[in-house]
Amino acid sequence: MNGEVSVRIPCKNSECKGTILLTTAEKTGGYCMPCFTAMKRKEEEEYIKKNRKDINLYEGITDLSEILIIMHKPQKYDPLKNYLPYEKTIEEVYKLLTLEQIQKLKSYVIQLIKENQIDEAEEIIIELACFTNASLTDCLEILLESKNYRPSIAFKSASEEIRDVLIKEVLINKNDRNDLLFALAWVGDKGIVSLFNEWKNEPPAWKDELYIPPEKYSLEAGWELDENGQKRELFYKENYPLIDVAKINENDNPVKVLSDLEEKCPWCNSPLIVLFDFDLSHPSLEFLKISGKRLRVATCDICTCYGTIYTEINGEGNYKWSSFNEKPSYLPDIEGEEKVQYKNTLVLSQEKRSCYHAASPFVQTNISQIGGHPTWLQDAEYPKCPKCNKSMKFIGQIDGGDVMDYGEGVNYAFICEECNMAATNYQQT
Repeated sequence: MNGEVSVRIPCKNSECKGTILLTTAEKTGGYCMPCFTAMKRKEEEEYIKKNRKDINLYEGITDLSEILIIMHKPQKYDPLKNYLPYEKTIEEVYKLLTLEQIQKLKSYVIQLIKENQIDEAEEIIIELACFTNASLTDCLEILLESKNYRPSIAFKSASEEIRDVLIKEVLINKNDRNDLLFALAWVGDKGIVSLFNEWKNEPPAWKDELYIPPEKYSLEAGWELDENGQKRELFYKENYPLIDVAKINENDNPVKVLSDLEEKCPWCNSPLIVLFDFDLSHPSLEFLKISGKRLRVATCDICTCYGTIYTEINGEGNYKWSSFNEKPSYLPDIEGEEKVQYKNTLVLSQEKRSCYHAASPFVQTNISQIGGHPTWLQDAEYPKCPKCNKSMKFIGQIDGGDVMDYGEGVNYAFICEECNMAATNYQQT
């Protein structure tokens, strides 16, 4: 009996050399399981190809707020439905919203919060905060009522009344204190600056429950307390995206990116690169208020992934590897590896956008930029100037996906003009 069961026969597919048990042949019509599975997959693909229909969810809809609601609403996957994209990107639609449409979108967000659909509500609130100048007071009030304190960036336009609710809550709400401190940092008004100074000088009893001192939460919102207890901004209010040169007809480009240098990295011996090369005399870069004619921010694109790299600079485009650099405890062995080939086709757009346009990693936009608030993929990481110990000011970032195939992560550049120091670091998810 056992001998009969173990008898194997050839697969029915003449191109297959496999053999199968009789019991398998009865189930598959004489085919081995790999061939049977491949046949079924091919049948399914042909069926989908023949029966799949294009679905235009936007047909006949002209109200941009309704279009955004559809764009944000997750669609259940159906292989027989091909959802056609809208003719404009989600970013472009937000830019075209009228005040009335913004209000309709906010009303929808409020309804989502009431229905406890917080994730979808947060997604829309983040993009309203980044892409528009809309007041979000009504949305924030509902968030507070429901004990939700995210997204923290939404609180950058919060009223004094909302600020005071947050302050009262942070003193008693242990479970949400982290989110509350981030929200307070984004409020960032004179009352918060005073409160953070108070906590710095007389730390609250709950400070040991935090990973960082409470006043350091300000870094997430792009500011810090200076030596006099005043608010010091760590980014520029002007923000210009870096876009592919193919998208514009512009030869006058004051920012060059990712140029190779002959000088080698003292740590890994790979060629250094210039992350940013600024023509400081160009009118588009006047907002940087950096003295001199040229600024080059050099780095090692390998070693900066493992720690901050400092260079000493001047206004003539000169740079020097800084003696303040501390070699990371770990660096990869790159001997024999080919150097990454960058697509250095990014140019400075002449279209200015909100300084917060790319402040969240969750917005659907181009994040390579000069100026503006950085797009932190992890915690805020403004390098300390090794000479004066102040946090260095953010001047630009490059998304790896914009400059190399299958690229990831973001390279950031900073400057301390007073000390003639530049720095770079890197983050990835």
